[in-house]
Amino acid sequence: VFAIMQGNISAVRKEIEGLKDSISKQMYAFEDTTLMEVVAERQPHPKPNPRARKLLKGHFAKVYAMHWSEDKKHVVSASQDGKLIVWNGMTENKVHAIPLRSSWVMTCAYSPSGNLVACG
Repeated sequence: VFAIMQGNISAVRKEIEGLKDSISKQMYAFEDTTLMEVVAERQPHPKPNPRARKLLKGHFAKVYAMHWSEDKKHVVSASQDGKLIVWNGMTENKVHAIPLRSSWVMTCAYSPSGNLVACG
C-alpha cells in the first residue's frame, strides 16, 4: 500500500513540474518587451510648479492635516492650536470652528458621506 502511494505521489509531482514548465513557457511568450525599453520610450514629466491659489486664515499654530470632502467643496483642517476648522474651499470662508479638548491633534478626515469629521 505504501509503495502504491509513493508511486502516485511521484506521478503527481511530475505532473506538477510539467504544469509549471507549461505556465512558464506561456508567460514567456507574452513578454514582448522589457521594462527598460518601455522607460526609454517615455517622455519625461514636466516638473510641477506648486503655488498658493487660496490662503485659508484662521489657525494660530501649525496645521498638521487637511482632508477634502467627497463633494470637493469643503475641507477640514486640524491644527496644533486645538481647533478643527471646516472650510468652504471655494469661498475661503469658515463653515465650522470646533474647539477640541486637546491641542495634540495630528490628523483629521471626512467620512465618506461627508456628514461627519473625525480627528485624532
